[in-house]
Amino acid sequence: MPSAIAPSAFSAPGKVLLAGGYLVLDKEYSGLVFALSARIHAVSSPAAGENTITVRSPQFSGAEWVYDVELPVDGGGAVVTAVAG
Repeated sequence: MPSAIAPSAFSAPGKVLLAGGYLVLDKEYSGLVFALSARIHAVSSPAAGENTITVRSPQFSGAEWVYDVELPVDGGGAVVTAVAG
């Protein structure tokens, strides 16, 4: 009998990039970022035989986004395609 993989919970601090964007990658430019007391929380639950990612957020009423994930056999990066949402 195969063992089930337990869900993993993640949390990250919130921040707002007010100005700068990708320009901050150049030393000549600067950006302005604010830290927030808000955090983003996520739970990852693996599903056997499924190659999809489903995102549900209580922040958006009834919102759900579904993505197909393809892992190339050559070991390259994952290919993620939006299916719905």
